[in-house]
Amino acid sequence: MDYEITITVDTNDADYNTSVSKISQAQLDELKPLIAAIAAFKPYKAKSDGGLDWTHNSNYPYGEYSPRYDLGEKPPHELYPDIDEDTFELFHDFTPFGEHGFHSIVSIEIAPYQTKTKLL
Repeated sequence: MDYEITITVDTNDADYNTSVSKISQAQLDELKPLIAAIAAFKPYKAKSDGGLDWTHNSNYPYGEYSPRYDLGEKPPHELYPDIDEDTFELFHDFTPFGEHGFHSIVSIEIAPYQTKTKLL
């Protein structure tokens, strides 16, 4: 069975991008552990390069300006170390990607796939 997956990301403090894609059951099964890990994300504290304490709330910093290494922010593969690289690559195939990437996954929804008729 195929599904439609809708992923919404936050690119810059409530600037959202959304992608809608067709996804197979096998692909969805591969992504489920990563999705569960993102859902279980908890903010964490880190030190900046200058020694200041920072609390990081971004559950998936990915792109040109993310993560903020200078502030001690971790990339997704460090936030979710039990997930293999192939799964991250597959996930990126379904995420929307703007000019500078995104810092958080806001929502992930699936629905049964159905054929649509484009009217315009």
